[in-house]
This record gives sequence, structure tokens and C-alpha cells, in this order.
Amino acid sequence: MSGTVEGLARAYAKRWLWKVAAPVAVPVFGVLTLLLIPLAVLAAPEASPATASSSCSTGGTGATVAGTELDAVQMGHAQTIVTVASAQGLDPHAATVALATAYQESRFRMLANDGSRPQLTAEQAAVTATSLHFPHDGLGSDHDSVNTFQQRWIAGWGNVAQLMDPVYAAEAFYQRLIEVPNWQIIPLTEAAQAVQVSAYGSAYAHWEPLARELTAVLWPAAEATAADPGGVVAGVCPGLPVASGSWIRPTAGTVTSGYGPRGGALHAGVDIAGPRDAPVYAAADGTVITAACTSTYCDRDGSLSLAGYGNLVELDHGVGLTTRYAHLSAYSVTAGQRVSAGALLGFQGSTGNSTGVHLHLEVRLAGSSVDPVPWLADRGVDLRASDAG
Repeated sequence: MSGTVEGLARAYAKRWLWKVAAPVAVPVFGVLTLLLIPLAVLAAPEASPATASSSCSTGGTGATVAGTELDAVQMGHAQTIVTVASAQGLDPHAATVALATAYQESRFRMLANDGSRPQLTAEQAAVTATSLHFPHDGLGSDHDSVNTFQQRWIAGWGNVAQLMDPVYAAEAFYQRLIEVPNWQIIPLTEAAQAVQVSAYGSAYAHWEPLARELTAVLWPAAEATAADPGGVVAGVCPGLPVASGSWIRPTAGTVTSGYGPRGGALHAGVDIAGPRDAPVYAAADGTVITAACTSTYCDRDGSLSLAGYGNLVELDHGVGLTTRYAHLSAYSVTAGQRVSAGALLGFQGSTGNSTGVHLHLEVRLAGSSVDPVPWLADRGVDLRASDAG
């Protein structure tokens, strides 16, 4: 992912989601209520242990904005677009132009392309189809266009890998937008068309009311993230209602790496891989003893050459028992905070010593790690149960 902005956007994101005081006339508290609609993920306390939901991300939950229903994935992409604008020092109008454009082009979906359009040569089709190897929300079919803005690698927007990065896509849009003469004062649809060169250049105007209201909703969170890119974000997603004393599965996804020796060292936990920015919840009641970046940087994805857990949250559950939640894209708690089982801790990411999006979960007794799978199984939590969110 590109530069420090990836850590700001996460949104994505990823990636996908998507976070209120409005700089224009917007019913702020009503919008907040919509953004924080509770997740229906748990029944009565005596039911089976809760399963974490991935329908919430750093973009927030779904909402209805200017009469348009947007789900969490769409809100996440919208938040990424707005946060990149703020990170680049642009004003809310730039974000409004970008949002109107992206909604017209993709409905805020990260679209891949299978290269099946007849206008492409066999070689162009093969290159375009590599977009399928990156996280995406569906397929587009316009020439070699990909991503939320439907940018074309053949037209010089970047290579396919770059274009399938939601942050890069937004950066590329803004780079061309600010080169448009008088883009701040000409009609929005003209500014968008100057960037996109679309066959339907007048269509962007239709989404201007949506884009303006959505910018008002998302801009404050974008400013806050740009001011503090280290990893902490507001708890924009609701926690899970969990009975006190219970243990739960902390996130959505599939176990991809278990506890035990790996590469000549002990893999002291279990990896659960789900969607980028899938929420991570406290597995049990506890007190936050660590909420920090533990690597050289955490504002973007890490690598195997980088040491540390990346963004890490550690909880103390008493009697010498702790749990660790590592490689987070962002966290939403602070050291010393008391949390209940099901409280939102952060979001799945790939910061630190990591090569892919996942949660690295550890259980420690008196400082020594134990295998989380059987340990949690004894408490009614099956980490290996199939769970895509």
C-alpha cells in the first residue's frame, strides 16, 4: 500500500469502511445514529458463543445518506476516498468531486476486471485479468477499467497492482484533479469529467447531493485520522452484546496458521484471516495493558523483514492470564481502559511482521504462551469453525 496514507485510509480498503460533526448543514446526531446501528450478531446469553461480524469496518456501519442506502463496504471505500483528500491537504470540495465520481463509476465498489472485453488484445486481457488476484467487491467490464474510479492501466493511471489499491486509486484521482484549471470553482461535473474523460460526463452532477452530504459525514473522522496516523481510531463500530464472564471468537475469518514451530521459531499464537478491516473484539472481559504500534512503523502494511507485532492490543484478564491481538490496521482502545467481552478493540490488518491481512491471537498464562485453539475450545469457542464473517 502507498505511503503513510494507507494507514490513514484503512478503509480499505482497504479494503474496505468505513466514521461526526458536519461542516455543512447535516443532521449530525441523526447520522451518527445511523452509523452506529447495532449489529445483530448475538442472541440471548445462554445461546452458543458469539461469532464476530465483519459487516462493520473502519468506515463504520451502513447508513442512508441523501436518500441512498450504503452498506459497510461502500462506506469504507467512501471513507478511504475522503481520508486521502484530508491527508493530502485538500479541502472537502475535492472529496466531494471524488465521491460523486466514484459513485457514478462503481457505486463505491472495488471492481476487478476479467479482461473479457473484445477491445483488448490477448496480452492486454491477460494483464487486466490479474486484477482478480487482488481483493475486490465484484467485476467491471469496461475495457481495462478497474477499481472504485474505473481507472485504466492502458491509459497510464498506473499498473494493475497499484490500481487495485484503494488508497492509490484515490491519490491518482486527486493528482489529476488538482491539475484541472479552476477545479475548485467550475461545476463539479466538469471537474470530474476533466479527470475521467467519460462517455457520460454529465452524469456526475446527479450524485453531487449525495457526495456533499457524505463528505460532511466523513470529513471530521478523516481530519482526525490525518492528525494522528499512528493507528488509534474512534470506536465507530458497536461492540457485541456478550454476557459477563463469557469467552467469544474475537474476529471473523479462517485459521490459516496454528500454534507451534514455524521457520525455526515458535509461532506463539494462531492466525485468523478475514477481510481487511474486519472488526476485532475482546475475547473476554479485561483491562487494556497495551494499545500501541510495536514495530518501526504501523501506518502501512508490514513485511517479514519488519520486526514486531505492528499495531498491538493486549488485555489483562486477571490471575496471570492475558490475550494479545496483533497486526491490527488500527485500534480503538487505550492503555488502562477496562473493556468487556465483545468490546471493539480494532480491525484486522497486516502491520508489523506480517505478509497478509489477519489477526494474530495469543493466549498467555503467567507470561508463557499456550495454544489458543484447545484453550478456547475448553471455554466453548471453536476457532477452527468455518467463519467467513
